[in-house]
Amino acid sequence: MKVAKTKSNAEQANVLRELQRAIVAGATWRYEQLIALAGAAGVTDDEIDLVATAAVRDLLSGAEQPLTGRELAPGWAGGRTGT
Repeated sequence: MKVAKTKSNAEQANVLRELQRAIVAGATWRYEQLIALAGAAGVTDDEIDLVATAAVRDLLSGAEQPLTGRELAPGWAGGRTGT
């Protein structure tokens, strides 16, 4: 019984990790499949919500980070758009 429980916990962790990666990557086509897999693995709705919230928080945490001169340099044309 302990082996089955450990396997189930590992399966739950894996599917939740994949769900988090899909959310961060914006792979919306995978959400429904991953939610179904999570349900089949015994993951609760609350656990899915927590992972989704954490993924969105991670995604947005770097959304408004200022760019440095070094990051802008390769594509920067001195403010000219080329028109």
